[in-house]
Amino acid sequence: MRAIKAIAWKDFKTIVFSPTFFIIAFLCSAIWGSNFMRAVIQFAYQSSNPMQLGGGNLNLHYNLFVSLVSFVNIIFIFAIPAITMKLISEEKKQKSYDLLLTSPITSTDIAVGKFVAGFGVSLLLIGITLFYPMLLSFFAKFSWTVLLVAYAGLVLVTALYVALGLLASSITQSSVLSVILGIVFNLILWLMAQAAMSAKGSAAVEFFEYISVPNQLYAFLKGTMSVGGLVFFLSVIIFFVFLTQRMIEATRWR
Repeated sequence: MRAIKAIAWKDFKTIVFSPTFFIIAFLCSAIWGSNFMRAVIQFAYQSSNPMQLGGGNLNLHYNLFVSLVSFVNIIFIFAIPAITMKLISEEKKQKSYDLLLTSPITSTDIAVGKFVAGFGVSLLLIGITLFYPMLLSFFAKFSWTVLLVAYAGLVLVTALYVALGLLASSITQSSVLSVILGIVFNLILWLMAQAAMSAKGSAAVEFFEYISVPNQLYAFLKGTMSVGGLVFFLSVIIFFVFLTQRMIEATRWR
């Protein structure tokens, strides 16, 4: 556990104080802020003219917060791989990875520690987005419980992106290729939802719907936290971290 903490804290500081993180955080904040402000203005305009603009069934959570979380998720598909590339592939390029492999720590310590570091950095970005509903809470009332459930789904799917990005970073020495692989892996998760639509038979449909990341995330966005959803995300995250551990172990014995 001490080795995991040491690796996680070292990589966390390295990423957070890097120019790459500041650029990503600035761009994400600017994009999310402008998009949320535009959504708030549109919501207020439709609320004041419900009959003319079809705004009679407006809901603050669905029209603003679900849209915000969904948009953050889209950005994370591309932003998280840019963060996780530094975890292993960058170290390979700088030759510090060899020193890490020869140190008296296990491959599991390395994989888990680096995952915790990447996940911690991602939580900082998620924390930025909480500023928008906090600011809105001074002007409107809404259910924080439902909102936090939606954010729980965002946290889980972000952890999955980190696990996939870490795996991509362990495969190659090229930072650019690591980012591309991470994005491809993330997109494959969402494209797998199409398999549920083309599957035949009730058992096959239920299986593909269960392993569909969009379906699992949408349940959280509606404010529903299920044990099945938690088990799904945690199982997949652990699986990809385990694959990273095997990649590290294979590199160690070359």
